[in-house]
Amino acid sequence: MEQLRLSWKAAWNKAWNDLTDPFDRLSEVAFGVIMALTIITVIPTAAGGAGREQLVLAALGCNLAWGIVDALMTLVGMRVDREHRHAGLRALRQSGDEESFREGLRGFLPDPVVDHMQRTDVQRLRQSLLKSLLGTGDTPSLGREHWLAWLILAGHTFVATLPIILPLVFVPNDVLALRLAQATGLLLMFGLGWLLAHWAGGRPWQGAVGFTALGVAMTGICLALGG
Repeated sequence: MEQLRLSWKAAWNKAWNDLTDPFDRLSEVAFGVIMALTIITVIPTAAGGAGREQLVLAALGCNLAWGIVDALMTLVGMRVDREHRHAGLRALRQSGDEESFREGLRGFLPDPVVDHMQRTDVQRLRQSLLKSLLGTGDTPSLGREHWLAWLILAGHTFVATLPIILPLVFVPNDVLALRLAQATGLLLMFGLGWLLAHWAGGRPWQGAVGFTALGVAMTGICLALGG
């Protein structure tokens, strides 16, 4: 089956609106914040007082590596999902009767929707599928929109490091710089909780406080387990 190649603008819109959502992007920022907080806290202790340049490079390098790896695993997940769906569509095309076709639809539609579909609806869907090219040929390869989604997720993890390391770059006093960096991380977690709660339709203040507490707890777990 020939795959439609999207323009860069259309691919970006699909990557931003369909392949990733606010939860995905904010989660990557949260991962980056927790990683950076863990690094700037644990390295000075483990290294007997690491220099600022070491902290900055460690935080940037680790978050860049984590962002790349985590986003690549998301990309692998997208490929596996395409393989799975393509195989499911192929199986639907080969369904011997309407009842087996209806059961196969459960891999694509919620059970209540399938349960309440009329026989004519099932017949119409089956005929439309057989007339299309869906489920034929090889599995469509990943398009530029998937690689842009990878870039979005990896970029969010890496960019989350920048506000935290700024005090380490510009504040002369070592202790004050470290405390400001940690406070910046907490403020970021508060803001992320607010945005997540607002997106989910919940209570922003409650979400912000709860997510900040969760972030502190997760950072503490990372520190307790050695970073």
